Amino acid sequence: MNRQVYNQILELASEHAMRERTAAYLTEQLRPIVGQGEPVLLCFHQREDGDLCSLMEQAVLACGGRPVPLGEDHRWKTILRQAFTSRAVTVVGTPCVVLGLCKLKKAMSIPLYIRNVITAGYPCTDWMKDGIAQALDCRIFSTMGLFTSGVVAGFSCGHGIHLRTSEYEIQVLDPQGRPLPDGELGRWQLWPVGRPELSICPGEYGRMDRSPCPCGRPGPRLVDRRHWDAGDRQLADMAESLLSWTSILDFSLRRSRYGLELEMVVFPGEKLPKLPACARQVIRPWDPETDEPFPDVPVRKNIAEYPDYH
Repeated sequence: MNRQVYNQILELASEHAMRERTAAYLTEQLRPIVGQGEPVLLCFHQREDGDLCSLMEQAVLACGGRPVPLGEDHRWKTILRQAFTSRAVTVVGTPCVVLGLCKLKKAMSIPLYIRNVITAGYPCTDWMKDGIAQALDCRIFSTMGLFTSGVVAGFSCGHGIHLRTSEYEIQVLDPQGRPLPDGELGRWQLWPVGRPELSICPGEYGRMDRSPCPCGRPGPRLVDRRHWDAGDRQLADMAESLLSWTSILDFSLRRSRYGLELEMVVFPGEKLPKLPACARQVIRPWDPETDEPFPDVPVRKNIAEYPDYH
């Protein structure tokens, strides 16, 4: 991704007029979802003026809802506690955070009141949606843009992402960078309307669909959206596989000059998948009494100390 172009797009998105239009757009999308006085848990690990968290907060207030920011404490037990004590009806966060909340709910047998989930940051694939819907018995929506920045290019119904064509152009490309016909899978790129020199690819794939949407809303949709990290597809596949296991609450997977490095937080006593060969592999059982942010703090235990996990 071109960092200079990315920063220029963020600058455009952070301009006051654009921020107000984006907040109004999100308000329009949230009105059928957020009821008067309903708490909305915003599971973002940081909040800056003009980013998605702040815009969502503004939109929730405009809908008459009650935003519940995550705050400075990012421990898993804090997310679970806030979801429970606030009686959050809607949760907004990345698929990883929402899936983690689902796993915690099951592990701790804590009743939650969530009826709506809005994922953001990167695609929520079909298996993720199925897992979230099964765990929470909720409706699932998604935003689309550049991660959790203020660049919001679309919002989903249950049949794909309805594109915000008033502000952004979206095009689906083949591996050579040529536009693809509607319905064909390719990498999508976006740019602000009238600024094609600021086109950028976030590393995601999808198909353009211009057929009438079952929800009745007009305009093109991006369907079959998925993440595709062209820099290291193998690493992305391994990460998605680890994320799918209910026994794994959190993990960090990366390559270093020594090779593949994996750190995980797991639920004690649960079965783990066959793990990839790693130059460094650390597993820490999740302890709600000493829960710490992960992976920002050192993992204290080594896999050798937990023979049950081999």
